[in-house]
Amino acid sequence: MQIKPWDNIRIYKVEHTLKVKEGLQVKESRITFDMGISCNIKNGSIRKLFTRENCLINSKIPKEHHIRLLYELEQAIYPLEIEVNRYGNYEKIPGYALWFSNWQNKAEKILKKNYRGEFAESLKNQLQENLETEEKLKQKIQEEAFWRLYFFGMQNVQNDKTLRWNVLKAGTLYFTGDVQTNIEENKLISVYGGKSEKPEESFTENLNILLRKKKNSKHYLMPDNIEASGMVKSVWEKDIGKLLYKASEIEVNSEDKNYLYSEKIEMKYQGISIRKETNPKSFIVSRNK
Repeated sequence: MQIKPWDNIRIYKVEHTLKVKEGLQVKESRITFDMGISCNIKNGSIRKLFTRENCLINSKIPKEHHIRLLYELEQAIYPLEIEVNRYGNYEKIPGYALWFSNWQNKAEKILKKNYRGEFAESLKNQLQENLETEEKLKQKIQEEAFWRLYFFGMQNVQNDKTLRWNVLKAGTLYFTGDVQTNIEENKLISVYGGKSEKPEESFTENLNILLRKKKNSKHYLMPDNIEASGMVKSVWEKDIGKLLYKASEIEVNSEDKNYLYSEKIEMKYQGISIRKETNPKSFIVSRNK
């Protein structure tokens, strides 16, 4: 669906859940946040401005010192403006140099106000290395679940479409599948279902390390021992091209069931922001539009 710019900030509630079984260990996490998205035309190009607020990890703001620091440094990435093409696909980050300078200033203020020492400086520098060029920032975006979901385009009926997904601590999987689209009343509903291509050996090597499997043992995982599936669903309001809902589900498992990976992320339209403040603590949402 082609992009139609809008005049307000559309608010989406995002929920990202992850459950991983590594041998006898089961780990779960849940991240929620509000994402405000506006869209306009500048100098003939389509630009979207993303603002993230109210981010919670397992229903709370993290208290652990280093996790809290990373949380604040990541939050300082926003607002983030991204230029897209007429179909909403990522093009570039306009004004990257100014954005990076602003992030550096915010990061320095965060450290000066709440954090001291070499460890805090080291964490900031590690993140800075992943942001210090536009290409590196693009790569970071490509690895994160929200951006994977948001920029995965589905156009009517498509065959053999590829979905690339980063599996935490293991590596990248590629899924191949088809897109089916139906119209229900004024809603355009698209669903993608894909099966994983054979993973690279580095993927299973990482899993073997996580599971402490010895090489050449009968339990050592090989690429043929991994099964994975990926699903993406989107719902659009057809007449004005407004995204109402989008979600993805990734499932990965080993033949011996010692490794199970379940990841889901969904974004639901909440309404538009009616606030006038420049940098308030939270969105004020009108649900009537």
